[in-house]
Amino acid sequence: MGREKAYFYAESLEPIRLEGILEMPEGSPCPPACILCHPHPIGGGSMHVPLLEVMSEVLVGRGWACLRFNFRGVGRSGGVPSGGIREVEDIEGAWEWLRERDDLKADDISLAGWSFGAWVGLRWAVRGGRCRRIALVSPPMVGFDFFTFLEGEGVEVPAACLLVAGERDQFAEREKLEKLALKLDAGLRLLPGADHFLFGREREVAEIVAGEWESR
Repeated sequence: MGREKAYFYAESLEPIRLEGILEMPEGSPCPPACILCHPHPIGGGSMHVPLLEVMSEVLVGRGWACLRFNFRGVGRSGGVPSGGIREVEDIEGAWEWLRERDDLKADDISLAGWSFGAWVGLRWAVRGGRCRRIALVSPPMVGFDFFTFLEGEGVEVPAACLLVAGERDQFAEREKLEKLALKLDAGLRLLPGADHFLFGREREVAEIVAGEWESR
């Protein structure tokens, strides 16, 4: 697995320099790419959380290029956190950076977001159809509105959507997860015994996402 540091810009009120890590599969010329979005920085979320590290490892092993990055104000990324409002611009910057590379499939970019990253990621993904697949891991249905923005004009849901959550998720009732899955025409995988944080279930989650994406 090849690894390189990534630096790109989000076009916000002024350009914000963001840091990331791009991991590439060995012996796979011009692979599809995936953007991985981390949980809320208030809870210690960054591109280095174990779940995203394991997801990158598994997906790269299946032939994907994976970009993990820090949202604005996290780690060495510039700017100030906005609670998810302007972080959509950060994902846009990551997408543009991936599309400019000639060693990736520019028309085959997917996204996986965990918790806060799922909320920001979905809001980005439904704008303009720029994301082919999306996986929402532990989407926080308490305190975050996952529905209003899906009613707006110009909304285009990715062709392949997947929700993965623990059956004991403290921030997502099963009824709300099922409602969101129905709205997105998405698959829903509930992990027995797991909660929102999915400790010890990282590889299981990654294998579920990888297996679903390979079939799509």
